Amino acid sequence: MCKQEQLKRMDLMAESGSYKNGARKMQEPSFPRRKGLLTPVSVLVLLILPLVDLPSANGSCVFPSSWTGEWYQYGKPVFAINTTVLGDRVCVERTDDKYVVLYSTENCYHCMIINGRHENVIQYREGPWCSAERTSLEEMCGTITSDDMLYSMFRMNSKPIACPFSGSSFTFTYNRGYGECTMPISLAEKCTDESKLLLKYQACPDVEGTESNTEELQCLAVWNDGRNKYLVGTLRGRSVLSAKMYRCFLYEEKPHHQGKMIYLLAQSGDPTCNGLTTVSEGSPTIKLTKVDKEHSRCKYPVWVTEHHDWHSLDGTKDYHFTNKNSTLKIKAQAQDVNGEAFHEEKIVCHNLEKLYPNESMGNKVKLVAHVTSGCDIGYVCMIFHKRDSRIIEIQQSDQKAIMPDEACSISDPSTMPYTTLITTSLHQRKCPNPGRYEIMDFAPSDMLSAPMSRRQRRSDLSRTTKRRIWQDNTEDAECRSTDIQVGCSSSDQTEMIIANTCEHEEIAYFCHGSWEEKGMWYTIASQRNSELQANLGQTFCFSMRLEGVRDRVLGRGGRQKQQEQELWLSRPSRTCQRESKDEDTYRLSNRGVCEDLTKAANNAAFAPSLSQSLFTLSTAAYAVINTLRVLLWR
Repeated sequence: MCKQEQLKRMDLMAESGSYKNGARKMQEPSFPRRKGLLTPVSVLVLLILPLVDLPSANGSCVFPSSWTGEWYQYGKPVFAINTTVLGDRVCVERTDDKYVVLYSTENCYHCMIINGRHENVIQYREGPWCSAERTSLEEMCGTITSDDMLYSMFRMNSKPIACPFSGSSFTFTYNRGYGECTMPISLAEKCTDESKLLLKYQACPDVEGTESNTEELQCLAVWNDGRNKYLVGTLRGRSVLSAKMYRCFLYEEKPHHQGKMIYLLAQSGDPTCNGLTTVSEGSPTIKLTKVDKEHSRCKYPVWVTEHHDWHSLDGTKDYHFTNKNSTLKIKAQAQDVNGEAFHEEKIVCHNLEKLYPNESMGNKVKLVAHVTSGCDIGYVCMIFHKRDSRIIEIQQSDQKAIMPDEACSISDPSTMPYTTLITTSLHQRKCPNPGRYEIMDFAPSDMLSAPMSRRQRRSDLSRTTKRRIWQDNTEDAECRSTDIQVGCSSSDQTEMIIANTCEHEEIAYFCHGSWEEKGMWYTIASQRNSELQANLGQTFCFSMRLEGVRDRVLGRGGRQKQQEQELWLSRPSRTCQRESKDEDTYRLSNRGVCEDLTKAANNAAFAPSLSQSLFTLSTAAYAVINTLRVLLWR
């Protein structure tokens, strides 16, 4: 029926006060009407007619607004969904989950039964044929059954969800159709981001189709369909053809008789959910068994955990030990590829190891720890060193092992780097090797390796064209002499002062703790500044060692000689370097210890008064003797 006929018929109904649907008669007010003009009721009907017309014309057939976005379907290019368009289909009519759509490319109608499983997953079934003539929704959708093909659509750039597996670590076996791979056992672990699960497949020599491989599963959606539980995620790994592929999983939770939770999974072989009818059939099937990784028997050393918060010398890394003293969380300021301002790492103590037979837990502890850094997961070897009550050093292996027993066997402790940590507040400690020094020259590389004679050094120094002072900002010969006082400016000997005699500048440091290792002294010091605290990145490490013995002539003719030691001092550094670099090391000459210089100063002050007294006494005695002589001659 055309719109003009509808209007004419509804206008007649309005005039008679009756409706076709049998509604009761209504009395209209009487007022003059002219032929050819619409009644007020006719005008109202004309206004609301577009709201009740066919769905294809007035937009009442819409898809849920939550579906709006870009979607992926296996075998098709990425497409968009909005309120009226789903890819190349236009919504025409809807009742509940049944939609009559118009194929814009083929100009024909068919029915789709569409279900939103999750905000990131939509599934649908569709009729077997597309009709050029549109019939009723019931007729077009009546031919669709539950046995028809189920199509899945996955939202692009979707927000991940936490994986539905309780626990952080699992062992698992898997079957790719040639038998179950059970030995060696495979491992699965949650990443720092709980939406990711790292699957470490092990190859079974006696099972065909198995290989050592690592895949990263990121969970995107979960839903229930009756008794079945489904999971959709993306996989990354060597066995996946592209960088990221969608996979569907049917999974089931089964409590074990020993109290462990077991998850049975069947994985789809392509980016669909087709063929997943039972957890025993998949490509592959996986059996996850939760592993207790609380490490309740392993604790970090007491002298470490008595301070729960530690910091690196430059202040860019924070180390926090949890209340149970078995978990260390590291937060580093670093701009990563994802634009994150911080990088987090979790290190859980797994088991303690003895450094030497019959060794007790003293100031040095070796342990195996489980590390989770993003999806970089494994076991590492760690050594903790107590340097002071508020200073520790940590060594950690770079290579991560899959099994804990391998962590300390694959790394050489002598090559493991040191990380120096301090507490928020530091105490002042006595500086090592107190005394007064001056820089002799910048240390050449061959001076670091072996002592040299005085003549050899003079020869080498004559060939050195560029001299450096502590600040390294001038080549003026008069500015080479830099006075360095270690522990001489205060009675507790906790200060180190570096003074430039040319510019009359002084840089003062407070010593906070020192230790000796293989003939090298390491000192943690902070620059003395009332506006900055030690924990704000103003803390440094100095390294010192006594080196290069030389002879000092005491008597005439060179008969009496005394051996002097030189102090090799590094520039302040953010790390305690085990191997000093040439450009960062200086050779210092000892001008005397603080006590000797103080005594010498006191003696120098006392000497003039003593000479003057002796001179006065001698003069008086001479006068007395002359007086006696005169008296005797008389």
